[in-house]
Amino acid sequence: MHFTPPVQTIYAARQALDEYFREGEESKWKRHSEVFEAIYAGLDKLGFKDIIRRKLQAGLGVTVKYPDDENWSFEKVHDYCYKRGFTIYPGKTSAQNTFRLCALGAITKEDIEDFFIVLYEALKENNIQIPIHYDV
Repeated sequence: MHFTPPVQTIYAARQALDEYFREGEESKWKRHSEVFEAIYAGLDKLGFKDIIRRKLQAGLGVTVKYPDDENWSFEKVHDYCYKRGFTIYPGKTSAQNTFRLCALGAITKEDIEDFFIVLYEALKENNIQIPIHYDV
């Protein structure tokens, strides 16, 4: 390497490769696909809209539109979920208010199903209409 190597990045890449080969490509792909399908199922059940057409999504994460609900607060929903072991990420789009759900890492379909139970509770706790309401 031209300069001081990013040691933590090298160790992280090594760990990721070890985990990848230990799980196996077919098993990893199957688990990852199940995770992404569970995210879609949870969003659909609650009425959330993602902003990128699903057939164009890469399967790494989903960007979700904020509902058109006066009670919606990303911070309150985030904090409720976080206190129960789940993290939702703020959106990165400049044209719309969004949050993101990730399908990466050593998570399972059951983890996602558990998350959507907590998200449902967060919506109820904050008096957010279910199914989610959008004006357009």
